[in-house]
Amino acid sequence: MNTAILTVVLTGALLAGQNGTVTWQNDYSKAQEQGAAQKKPLVVVFGYGANGWVKVIREAPTPDLTKLLADKYVCVYVDTASPAGRKLAEDFGITGNLGLVISDQVGTSQAFWHQGDLANKTMFHYLEKYGDPGVPIRATETVNTVRTSYYPSEASPGNSPAIGNMRSRNC
Repeated sequence: MNTAILTVVLTGALLAGQNGTVTWQNDYSKAQEQGAAQKKPLVVVFGYGANGWVKVIREAPTPDLTKLLADKYVCVYVDTASPAGRKLAEDFGITGNLGLVISDQVGTSQAFWHQGDLANKTMFHYLEKYGDPGVPIRATETVNTVRTSYYPSEASPGNSPAIGNMRSRNC
């Protein structure tokens, strides 16, 4: 029984890679099993609504990007509009509606994490980088992460007006 399921999964993955069509999984656990069986990293895209994965890319996905996803990754789409999708997004530290997480080749570590959308060229760069089995994963890479710091108001004793006026900033 398990052999038959594995054969169907592997055949589907090979066919997806041949025609450049991305097959999106919506069950994260099954995608993890598929990634382990195929020795491929997972790309988990957080979006909302039908075909929401394209919202993570600022422009329309190029054929090269689509082929890269089909050939090198097990692709998972998580709809953040659903309660289960929202929960999984929170588990990954995605607090907005859009995000992207790329695992390592064995699916045990995060190679890349991003909240929000990405330019097509930027997304392609990270997918190409972490789709290469020779790239070692030592830490989770991020891009343009926004850091928010909260400071006491001006009315608090001992605060300088310059510091009190700074509520948040991008680092």
